[in-house]
Amino acid sequence: MKSKQVLSIEQMKHLQELGLDTSDASMYWKRVSHGSRIDDKSKGKWFLSLQKEFQTCGFMSYETLPAYTLQDILDKLPTLIIISSDFYKICIEPSCGYWDIYYYKSDATELISKKSENIIDVAYDMLCWCIEN
Repeated sequence: MKSKQVLSIEQMKHLQELGLDTSDASMYWKRVSHGSRIDDKSKGKWFLSLQKEFQTCGFMSYETLPAYTLQDILDKLPTLIIISSDFYKICIEPSCGYWDIYYYKSDATELISKKSENIIDVAYDMLCWCIEN
């Protein structure tokens, strides 16, 4: 399986729909939204960039969308969730071909658990859950 470095465009749009400020992203999805020629073949093709802004020339402009890396997501996830007097700590571990992220109490009671083959996808799922709850 090919390693996934950033969240997809659809995942980033979903985080924005949930109300998350994604302006702190480490990378950016970009595409030419208006080229200098009508037959511009690069129009509409998304690519990744470390730069938020490009210097443009003439009529060329770029559409930009933030792209979270795994580190960006981990920085957003709370390390501790407090519900009433219960303290739930985050745990991230590999387990038999998939990644598991969960919040648990000292007595091993789980609050929530998410699993996926890809660590960035499971981190995204947990971030969505945290935002929604």
